[in-house]
Amino acid sequence: MRSPSPTPAVVIFGSARPVTCAVMDYSRRLCDAINAHRPGFVTMRTIEPQQPVAFVSAVAAALRHGQVAHFQLPVEGWGNAILPGSALMAARLMTRKGRIAVTLHEWASLNRLRYLSMIPDVVATDGFILVSQQQRESFLRTPLVGERKKQAAPVIPIGPNIMPARIDPTRVAEERLKTRGAGDKAAELVIGYFGVLYASKRPDMLLRVVKALHERGTKARLLICGDFLWDKPGDREAFFGLAGELGMLDWLDFRGRIDDEGELMAALSAADVFLLPFTDGISTRRGSFQAVSQLAIPLVSTFPELPDEFDLAPSLKAKIDNPATVLCPIDATPEVFAEAILAAHARKAEAIGVDLAKSWDDAAQAHFAFYDRLIAGELVA
Repeated sequence: MRSPSPTPAVVIFGSARPVTCAVMDYSRRLCDAINAHRPGFVTMRTIEPQQPVAFVSAVAAALRHGQVAHFQLPVEGWGNAILPGSALMAARLMTRKGRIAVTLHEWASLNRLRYLSMIPDVVATDGFILVSQQQRESFLRTPLVGERKKQAAPVIPIGPNIMPARIDPTRVAEERLKTRGAGDKAAELVIGYFGVLYASKRPDMLLRVVKALHERGTKARLLICGDFLWDKPGDREAFFGLAGELGMLDWLDFRGRIDDEGELMAALSAADVFLLPFTDGISTRRGSFQAVSQLAIPLVSTFPELPDEFDLAPSLKAKIDNPATVLCPIDATPEVFAEAILAAHARKAEAIGVDLAKSWDDAAQAHFAFYDRLIAGELVA
């Protein structure tokens, strides 16, 4: 006779809306990593925010069962909707049982509307996790949370959403031929980008840097594996409009979101240099950086805001410190980024790919320690 499945101690809530959202990808990976060590310890519940009663009721039900209701915020699939930012508060008003946890994937650079929409949930939360030192330093300054909770909030770096299995070299060779093109439109240099496209990723800068390379006499092509947010359809139109204005449409290879990891990594392997021009600096919270760091391809990005940003992630620090990685000031011009790309490419023989497989085990163990303290009431003021 089979024993009944254990009741999960933790329920991770998220958006059921199909969306190009790295936070939801992370949530699924985290569930798998935790349950690999303690089967059945955590489950995931996805709900449409357009179903407010069902949403709040599900959170309240988890709390009434004495479970930890864990939100990963912000979730791009929810946009700036008010409900997700109030669901934890509403559920807490329905019961005093259980614990509420929130992982803040972003805090320092939240836009004003998203920040305001999250305030009720932040106030109702019993314990916080931050995914980078940069975000934690900013969070420590908020007046919304008591000092004890803020100081108790650990930094748990995310693991990579994309884990490259064996990459088929034949497939990579085919991708390189396809991406480079032929004849007058053959590229001398392929600039790769991976991730969701929105303001802090500067999709316009990607195009302007490719334009700057052409003006220097280097025929570069921009390879994009990622897409724009569902709730900002105008951004995609503006991007392609700018590509046309700059004369770069023929030098743009826009693949959109690629769900098959083998296909994705083969496509990314066709790049000569990756460009990630983050407005808030490169950091451990960036899944796009984690994905491309596993490939032995030069990288150009922006300086981290904090000198100790990568102290908890030595593998990623090795990628940052590699001679084929060139970092630029956040306010660098397209011409400066173009020069950095040429400099990184000149050191391509020294580029490394780092092994991040263990990072999910580390994240799982750190979450166990956090959950144990939260359930024991050590983090609750």
